[in-house]
Amino acid sequence: MRKQILIGAIAVACLSVIALPGQFAAGQGSGSSRSTPSRPARPQTTEEFADTLWRFIVRRQFPYTKWVAVPVKKFDQVPENDKAHGSNPMIYANLTAMLNPSSPPFGSIFVVDDYADDGKTRSSVSIMYRAKGTDPEHNDWYWLRYLPNGSIARTDSAPGAKPIAGKVKSCIECHEKAGGKDLVFSNDQAE
Repeated sequence: MRKQILIGAIAVACLSVIALPGQFAAGQGSGSSRSTPSRPARPQTTEEFADTLWRFIVRRQFPYTKWVAVPVKKFDQVPENDKAHGSNPMIYANLTAMLNPSSPPFGSIFVVDDYADDGKTRSSVSIMYRAKGTDPEHNDWYWLRYLPNGSIARTDSAPGAKPIAGKVKSCIECHEKAGGKDLVFSNDQAE
């Protein structure tokens, strides 16, 4: 348990250097404390950020499937046509989210393995990542959907289709139905 907490804390520290699209990535020096930090890198594109986040959540040392499994409390109450995550999703939360589950702080990540109707075939992976300044109107959640292979899902298969990332209207509209005004269903009180 102590080892998992330490690994989780290290993971949180590592995640803090991931810049959202449009933000500058942290500059990297030579590793010497006497060196002058290099100038900030250019802002990441949505695709670059999605790739960086995917590599972070599936890293061999502490993949998201080893994070805390979050019970799905109110999923049975979601109308059938709103079940974007399939009929039997698995939800995982990082340590930051679990330190204050009633009000997930900045740095919180929820990962949902979305399954097809057979309950066995993973159809996609959806993420809520809370980052300050991302979308203040919607509690600063940044939304992403990946295909099972880790590539970012797109609005359709046409060339130039937009990645499903950022202020995703369908995600926001559904999650606004969550109690507590935090857009998170898993911390809602059972009725």
